[in-house]
Amino acid sequence: MHQAPASVSQILDRLADLAKSPGHTLATARAAAGRLAQRNGVERLVPIGVCLLLVAAAFVSLLPQVTPSSAGPNPTNGLQLGNAAPLVWYGQGDGPGAADFSDIYLGDGTIPNTMQNPGVGTDASSLMRTYTVKAGDSLGVIAGRFGLATTTVYWANKAALPDPGSIRVGQQLLIPPMDGLLIKVGAKDTLETLAAAYKVAPQDIIDANNLPEATVTLGQTLLIPGASGGPMPRSPYQSTARGWLWPVQGINYVSQYYWSGHHAIDIAASMGTPVVSASAGTVVMAGWRSTSGGGYVVWIKHGTKLYSTYNHLSYVYARVGQRLTAGAKIGLVGMSGIATGPHLHFEVWLGYPWALGTEADAVNPCAYLAGC
Repeated sequence: MHQAPASVSQILDRLADLAKSPGHTLATARAAAGRLAQRNGVERLVPIGVCLLLVAAAFVSLLPQVTPSSAGPNPTNGLQLGNAAPLVWYGQGDGPGAADFSDIYLGDGTIPNTMQNPGVGTDASSLMRTYTVKAGDSLGVIAGRFGLATTTVYWANKAALPDPGSIRVGQQLLIPPMDGLLIKVGAKDTLETLAAAYKVAPQDIIDANNLPEATVTLGQTLLIPGASGGPMPRSPYQSTARGWLWPVQGINYVSQYYWSGHHAIDIAASMGTPVVSASAGTVVMAGWRSTSGGGYVVWIKHGTKLYSTYNHLSYVYARVGQRLTAGAKIGLVGMSGIATGPHLHFEVWLGYPWALGTEADAVNPCAYLAGC
């Protein structure tokens, strides 16, 4: 009995059934196509051929992908995308639904465009630390904690300090990473003009501020290493005692400031450097003192319950009962008593020294010394 020719839709249905069965091979599909061609004519071969291609593609997609055990990961030219932010296309590009490279956005939008403006985000302000003023602090004490000059801390906080003596407990101060002066870049400033004005090398400014290139931008904050804004102004809040002279002459520096475990300041200097009276007064002790570890000492009374002591001397010029003027030579820097190197251990007492058997009456010398 002659069978009616199969329609194209029937052919497609049969081929689709073959595609759904992974166990059938392409040979089976070819045989079926041959039979259909014999019954339906050559004109059927074109759509059948197209269908065969579809079946072949479907069959191949069902095959498992096998990677040799020795094969490595696909190369990505160093780009790791596993944890990268997704690409977000937010523009329309050159046509509906299209996007070009200017429409690509990586991340959350907070990253500065340093490719277009390398100066963005480069500012000495990001290098500053913040310190909260505590009881007993002075600018000198704070500077000493960070190994900086007192003027560096003062000029970094000039806007918040009417004068050096106006700091208060709880106030927050900016602490530069090194000695220097913070400045704002003006309209006519360049790296070269700034370097010339402050007598530093341009490369020093670049290094101190981590500049990505040898340029500066208007309004940028820069730290000029080694520069100073000049001497600190005298505070109207200072008492007359705050004008005491510095007790060590010649080249010297504060190696340790006043803190809770050290009720004094240590002024390091070469052995034999002259030591002078910080203020006028009367000598109440001069010579060796072993009980406090001070070695050769000089104690001076400056008024009612106000004393200064000079410790670890290598030589003593003063004598008990001697009346001194400010700046009178009383001894030489040494390391007598308990000391690890030549320095002056300088104390200020609100009461006869060690009268209570403790350092409870010893106060911060920087409250009296000018320039501390």
